[in-house]
Amino acid sequence: MTVGFPRIGVDLMGSDSSPHDLFSAVLQLSQQQPSIELVVFATAPVLDEISCPFEAVIAKDFITMDDDPLVAVRKKKDSSMALGLRLLKEKRIDAFVTTGNTGALLLSAKKNLSTLPGIERPALLTVLPTQGRDLAVLDVGANLAVKPRHMLQFAAMGIAYQKSRGVELPTVGLLNIGSEAQKGTPELRAAYAELESLNHDRMVFVGNIEGRDAFLGDIDVLVTEGFTGNIFLKTAEGISAFIWEELEETATIEAPPHLKNLLTKLRHRLHYAEYPGAILCGVDGIVVKCHGDASPEALLSGIKGAIRLAEHNFLERIKSQL
Repeated sequence: MTVGFPRIGVDLMGSDSSPHDLFSAVLQLSQQQPSIELVVFATAPVLDEISCPFEAVIAKDFITMDDDPLVAVRKKKDSSMALGLRLLKEKRIDAFVTTGNTGALLLSAKKNLSTLPGIERPALLTVLPTQGRDLAVLDVGANLAVKPRHMLQFAAMGIAYQKSRGVELPTVGLLNIGSEAQKGTPELRAAYAELESLNHDRMVFVGNIEGRDAFLGDIDVLVTEGFTGNIFLKTAEGISAFIWEELEETATIEAPPHLKNLLTKLRHRLHYAEYPGAILCGVDGIVVKCHGDASPEALLSGIKGAIRLAEHNFLERIKSQL
């Protein structure tokens, strides 16, 4: 429905951060990009407290991090998350951003939004910085156990995503414990064989990639299942946060300007809050999932990421690539 400027829905409920803190990110975005239409989803008490100047959708309930996803989706049909996905399905918003319960988001998205052609299981895709080009990693938490054919579908979505960003010939690697073809579990070896089918006219699948080599910047898409992918992602975020904190403690106020500039640049490269959350790929709608403990800064990046996806017709591009 993107005619003119996109309409972005933002769920303020259900995260480890307070709705008031998250709303500060929405206000900041409106000041930075006043032409963007924003729709917030929250309960009536929260909306009364924040005096929302934007279009607001009142939710009767919200899904907490402790809720069982299956029970919550079934019983809380008018939660902030469910209402946001419903408006997305009806094309009344162009994208939906949430920091809520990941399992509930996946189930609710599959309930409200159809899956894209050829995709059996949606996956969470996130982008990580490397020594070379940015790396699209999926799945990072939507599917804890998958079949080899699902990893082939993840690769197809990762390739489509990178092509939508202007990468002409994306390459794919499979996260594994070694580079040899016979490394890993039987499922990973079977996935390796499935991914080799991508190499019909050129080398698309380059083979297994060890975790330490993923940040060399040699590939564009890294495929894994959600359990390993989530651990990989959060380990990377933890290490980058540790490195940044050590650098901050080492640097002094008297540090020369060029060093301060270098540290600022490095912070943007390493700090995960600078990256726009994870995209729920494989459903017919733009859904961005930020961390449950997302800071206002991280939510702001998530909203900006959703805006870019909507403005660049990401959904139509990924459909055409698939």
